Amino acid sequence: MKASEKKGKSSSEKTAVRKYSHRGGLNSSLMIALMILCVAVTAAFAVNIVRISSASSGDGAQESMTVNTDRTMKNDQYEIGNNPTDIEKTYFQELTDAVKSGDEKAVCEAVVKNFVTDYFTWTNKDGNYEVGGLQYIFGSKYAVFEEWSRYNYYADLDLYINQYGRDNLLQVKEVTVDKETAVAPDFATTEWSDDVKTDILYKSYEVNVSWTYEKCALDTEQFVDGARFFLVNNNGRWEIAEFYDYDSIHEWEVENGLASAAEGGQS
Repeated sequence: MKASEKKGKSSSEKTAVRKYSHRGGLNSSLMIALMILCVAVTAAFAVNIVRISSASSGDGAQESMTVNTDRTMKNDQYEIGNNPTDIEKTYFQELTDAVKSGDEKAVCEAVVKNFVTDYFTWTNKDGNYEVGGLQYIFGSKYAVFEEWSRYNYYADLDLYINQYGRDNLLQVKEVTVDKETAVAPDFATTEWSDDVKTDILYKSYEVNVSWTYEKCALDTEQFVDGARFFLVNNNGRWEIAEFYDYDSIHEWEVENGLASAAEGGQS
């Protein structure tokens, strides 16, 4: 079975994947990147919603986790997400150590690990309004990302919680850096002030990671488990500007003659 079939992409959806290394305007780049990620999870939701509709009620009403919020871990640049899992706490300590060391590559890798464990974990979320990992998204663009997530990746989270129980949902188990983190071409964005256009370049790194999930009530094989991230230096703070799931990257490379039989986006 091809990776595209596993993730449920249609041919029309695959043709919408743009070249992931394009360094154009950041606003449109971020939005397109998010839509690409949506492609990888849409089919999974459709399959699981059918299962939910025919399943008996799970734990029913869940106690809000708001009262248990724990955000005691922080450093000079970042703060851990609400109700962090044990692995997220471990990765946040890695991030704190990297920030103290000043190692940019280590910081970028740790930022991605923390984002993945927060964003793709549902066992510590109260509903689709609680999107994880926003603190690691580039500047004010987190608002665009939050809205997209609520209507896409997190769209049916409330239904999942009611039917299966929050503790039986997705939880990231481990994140692995798949190849050496490297400097990427500068990210370009444009700002306007009093009708004056200013082009701004941001130093950028590329980080490739894959991750596994704890066993749960959902079929984890149907959910995103690897992606390529681009991070930018926003006034000394490394933040995620774009990311693309491995399957979409590999399909684009194959269709454009840039990859052979290499697996996923790791070629």
